[in-house]
Amino acid sequence: MATISQYTQALDNTNPSQVVNLGKPFLVQHYETTPEEPETANSSISADFTGEGIINDTVNITAQGNGSETFRNNDTSYIQGKSKYVTENRDIATYNFYAIGNYNPDGSFDSNGIAIFDDGGTGELSFLSNSVGIYKDQVDKNGTGTFLMWHWR
Repeated sequence: MATISQYTQALDNTNPSQVVNLGKPFLVQHYETTPEEPETANSSISADFTGEGIINDTVNITAQGNGSETFRNNDTSYIQGKSKYVTENRDIATYNFYAIGNYNPDGSFDSNGIAIFDDGGTGELSFLSNSVGIYKDQVDKNGTGTFLMWHWR
């Protein structure tokens, strides 16, 4: 698995010339999928997913979850669901997620969202209890996906 050193910034709406540096993502996942542009607005699909990732370049996790995607009429979608991370030692962190996705003319897909972790993180994942993650998910037209999450403290 490749190491990602991408840093991201967020705009400050109270002062548009200021940005908040989110730093390096704490979670990196790579995966394969089939991006499919929606055919009709206001229709929804639900799906289960699994994946592998690494936290802070040291802790391997398996991601498991389910979500729903509601398509809108302007090549965007609203995405929501639940997920959990499990380590090899069976430590767990669970969260609800919410995102806005964009289907691009070149066949790629990207979404930006938040993850709201509950208070039940255990072991190596206990630092995620009662916290928020901000994430970016990108899938190229060939179905190669990268999911990055930053820990908001």
